[in-house]
This record gives sequence, C-alpha cells and structure tokens, in this order.
Amino acid sequence: MRNYRLLLSALLLLAPALCGAQETVAFKLTPLAGKVRLAETFRLKVEASYPEKYSLELDTASLDGTDFGLLEAAPSKPAAEGGLKKQTFELKLQAFTIGVSTFPELGWRLNAAGAAPAAARSPSFLLEITPAFENAPDGIRDIYPPFRYLPWPWILAGLLAAAAALAAWRGRRASSAAIWAVWSDPRTPYRRALDRLAAVRRSPLPAAGRIKDYYVGLTSVLRFYLAEQFSISAELMTSADLARELKRTGADLKTTLRTREFLQKADLAKFAKHKPENPDADAAALEGILADFNAIAETAAASARPPAAGGKPA
Repeated sequence: MRNYRLLLSALLLLAPALCGAQETVAFKLTPLAGKVRLAETFRLKVEASYPEKYSLELDTASLDGTDFGLLEAAPSKPAAEGGLKKQTFELKLQAFTIGVSTFPELGWRLNAAGAAPAAARSPSFLLEITPAFENAPDGIRDIYPPFRYLPWPWILAGLLAAAAALAAWRGRRASSAAIWAVWSDPRTPYRRALDRLAAVRRSPLPAAGRIKDYYVGLTSVLRFYLAEQFSISAELMTSADLARELKRTGADLKTTLRTREFLQKADLAKFAKHKPENPDADAAALEGILADFNAIAETAAASARPPAAGGKPA
C-alpha cells in the first residue's frame, strides 16, 4: 500500500462572539505500511494541530454509510506548544469494497470552555483495497486458513473491554481532561454484521463482474459474526469445518441447513467460477441467517440473566 502524507489546513467556523476571527486546524494522515485487504483491519494515523484552548474529538458518525468501518480510535494525550495543541489519533478500520476507493473526509469536533463549539474536516484520499486472498485454486474447496482477521483472543479482549471503553468515551465528551481515553466500537456483533453486510451490498463488485470477490465479502461477514458472537474461530476454518461447528451455536436444523446452503453457494462462486443469477438474493439470505443466529444469541442471553428481585425471571 502506498504511504500517503496529506497536510490540509481547514478553517474553523467560530461563533460571532469571537469577533468573526478564524483559526485553523491542520491534519496530516498517514496510513501505516502494508496492503489493505477486503474486510481485514488496517490502521490510519492522524496527526492534528489546533488552537490550544480547544479539545479535539473525532465524530465517529462521519464514517457511517461509507465503504469503511471504524473499530477503534485511540488518541494520544495532547501536547501544547506555541499556542497550539498537537495530538495523534490512531484509527483501526475495515474496508468493505475492492479496488481504488476514496477514504472519506472525517468530521472533528472542537470544544472549549466559554467558547462556541467548532468543527473541521480532515482530507479525503484514494486507497487501493485488494481481495482478501489471491490466486485461489479452482475446484470447490476452501483455503486453510482462508482469512487472517483479528485473532480470537483479541476479539474477546475487545468485547470484554467494550463497556469500560464506551463509558470512557462518553466521559470524554463531557470532560476534555479525558480526551485521550480510547474509543471502542460499542455496537453489538449483530449490528456490526449488518453494517458490514450493507457495505458489501453497496459495493460495485457484481456489476463489475467480480462475483468471487463479492462472495468473499459476504462470507467474511458471516465468519466475523460467528467469531464475535459465539467464540467460533471461523476465520481459521474451511466452509465444511464451519458448517460442522454450527451446532455449537444452538441453531435449529432449519437455520443450520440454510447456513450450509449459503456456504456451499458461496464456495461455488468463489472457487468453481459459478455465476449466480441473483447475488443480492444471496446477500438477503445471509441477512436472514444473521437474524436467526441473533435470535438464538438473545434467547441464550436472556436465559443466563439472574432472576429479578422476588425470584421471578428477568
């Protein structure tokens, strides 16, 4: 992946109480070295310089509806020098499209005691996203391991830390003293899976004839979800192995058969050069499968809750 070093000064639109004065904030964006692959995580370093009286906060909603998902935003403690603050943010991201894509402008909020809030945007840039794996052999078989996503211990650690990180992030909104607290994705595994699926469905891959890559994206959504929700190391399994592991989720026969059928159709598209008639119908089928598994997870969570006061179930 190319290294991009972008420097942009963005004008902050400040309140009239400041006599119409304008101040600037500058951003330098540096993607870390290495290829960016479909659905795998990658990191982006954002170096910001802004007026000393402000605290700076990433507007995580600025990535909503784009081809990229934000998993974590870890800011450093700001350092003041010459009337300015300098601060570095390391973002952990995922891409859900293939080819040259525009990484969007990011929104930033600036807050200061006794001053109106201000806003700025860091620059967009082009980024090349490659397939999750290349040169797959012909034949109806998977590659072992087909994906190298987040190792499960790190996923588990992230899930356990999510509540504490979210509380810290909320506290950061109320107090600039906690600005260096780590933001972590507060969405449920099911919500993340739906957002990833929506990004894959928005991609132009089917229209471009890149059916194999489209189905790699679909199956990666399912693999991520099963790993995050049910502790199944789906990223290390062939499709056949994964189908056998579905019983660990507590899924009924109907859901198990639907999932196996989906995986088989995806393998045909990925490795046997099969051209499905309606790829979006398979994406819709995956959405239904995810809903089935989510219902199973919610039922299990409800059963595990302690009884409410009075001895009755919650």
